[in-house]
Amino acid sequence: MTNSTTTSLRYDLSYLNQVFQGNKEMVNNIISLFLQQVPEYIKEMEDCVKKNEPLSLHPLAHKAKSSVSMLGIRDMESDILKIEQDSKNLRNLDQLPTLVYRVKETCQLVFIQLQEQLGNT
Repeated sequence: MTNSTTTSLRYDLSYLNQVFQGNKEMVNNIISLFLQQVPEYIKEMEDCVKKNEPLSLHPLAHKAKSSVSMLGIRDMESDILKIEQDSKNLRNLDQLPTLVYRVKETCQLVFIQLQEQLGNT
């Protein structure tokens, strides 16, 4: 499945390949963990936004941050960091729904790309 939105990769596995010295099984384990956990975190973040519970966003963003960072998802990393900081400090609350939405959109694209990556290894 390739279209204009999924043709350019939105992740970078350089860090994982360096840490695991090119061990594809270990890299794939991290990818699988991301695919299992991060979409659930994002769903929970959406629920927090709907319920207007900004303080509850902080731990979810914090949990997602390391996975997003390890997979080099730069588009998502900055938004996750901003969600984490702003929800913890109760600032820029009006921007949180937009940030969560952007994270969800990026995650959906990356999810497809990472599933394809796993299928190709």
